[in-house]
Amino acid sequence: MTPARQRLILAFLLLFGFCARAATFKSPLLDHHSWRQADTAAIARNFAREQFNILYPQVDWRGDRAVGYVESGLEPLAFAVAALAKITGRFHPEIGRLANCFLFLGSAALIWTFIRRRYDGATGLVAVYLYALGFPLVLYIERSFMNEALLICLSLLCLVAAQSWLMSSGRRWGWLLMLLVASSLIAAIKLPYLIIWAPVAGLFFEKDGWRAWRRWELWLGAALSIGVALAWYRHVHALGQLSGLSFGLSDKLFDAELMFTGKYPMKVLVRLVKDILGPVGFVAAGVGFWMAVRPRRWCELLGCGAFLAYLTVIVGGNFQHDYYQLAFMPIAPAVAAPALVALARIAPGHPLFRHRETWLAALLVLAAFATFVRSTSFHSWYEYGADSVLFCDAADSFAAPQDRVVFIGNNDPALLFCMDRKGWLLTEEDSSEARVRSIWKAGAKLAIVPGAPVRDEVWQLLKTDGQLVFTAGRIVVYKLN
Repeated sequence: MTPARQRLILAFLLLFGFCARAATFKSPLLDHHSWRQADTAAIARNFAREQFNILYPQVDWRGDRAVGYVESGLEPLAFAVAALAKITGRFHPEIGRLANCFLFLGSAALIWTFIRRRYDGATGLVAVYLYALGFPLVLYIERSFMNEALLICLSLLCLVAAQSWLMSSGRRWGWLLMLLVASSLIAAIKLPYLIIWAPVAGLFFEKDGWRAWRRWELWLGAALSIGVALAWYRHVHALGQLSGLSFGLSDKLFDAELMFTGKYPMKVLVRLVKDILGPVGFVAAGVGFWMAVRPRRWCELLGCGAFLAYLTVIVGGNFQHDYYQLAFMPIAPAVAAPALVALARIAPGHPLFRHRETWLAALLVLAAFATFVRSTSFHSWYEYGADSVLFCDAADSFAAPQDRVVFIGNNDPALLFCMDRKGWLLTEEDSSEARVRSIWKAGAKLAIVPGAPVRDEVWQLLKTDGQLVFTAGRIVVYKLN
């Protein structure tokens, strides 16, 4: 295949991958992971309206506080969207989704560069195809208002920068600087994604063997990443202590009960097959790991090993949230694509498949079909409730802009974000009559029950001392007199 034809195919893959993501970028932030998208969007909106300083992220679920500083990772995506809102004079949450769609183009181009250099152009195209259309959850996440698309792109940038630095024999310092900056950003945004240093170290081992331990670049990168992480999390921990608000940065680590009862390994395995890699990608990743053993492709081997270690350490987070497993995405194409190419080459002859490339095409079509089925299946990631949309559209009719609100029985901030109000989010366990009364006295003007189970005494309080002002399906709103 000529280089011109490869570039043409690459352009089509980028186009179709972008369109598959951008087709739904205008959907309200009420679909899968609505809580995480709403928090990121609220931080962006608060950057734009309240304090345009990336060092001070704020959320809406701040109760009666004037500021909502939160213990969180660095939020460059939210800050970029806020900067655009400052320029245009209006905040649009859809911009956050569209920005991630464009980040897909950068990630796919980095995959093409990395795999083409490492193997060949055909394998590079297969890798881009898998990433664009064959991995179900990443297709959804790269149109969501979340940081994962940026983290994947930065991780891939680390791989390409390290590869380019080694290819230049240490003569092009810009690549080393890019590696250090990208890994430092990862350290501040989401510390676990620093597992990318394992495949980066693998590239150094492939070049220098065990002498790679002496490479000062690796030690500098590790020290800088750890230093940036410590500095950032010390800063935001102080913010969390000041406000009492946190995303829970340390509550998702090792959990022996989950790990050793079998629930956790099985849940992660099912997700990897269905959501993260898809059935074709999962089989290809297994074959690709085995193929990497004999030639000692340390980049792929250490990348897979670091991901398994990550699954062992971050048990709580990986059990609760499927998007935690997307930390495998930066290395997944490098593991799976060569395996699919190899499987097609050794496939048996058949009248319907006279050319070996036909087997490869069949596998790729099957991978995309599995992604389509998963994306449109029952309880699709793209679905959202009609009652939630009605509530969001009608919020201004029953709530004044300055009203503080309390959500009872559900701490998902999605409806709070779409209301564009500040207030409280109470879990079902925290939704006692005494707690609701204390919040009422603290200044809450509206109580919203978003279809969650509520205790009888709380219902009695709302019906006796409140005034029903809105209903939409299971969502009920009371004005607190």
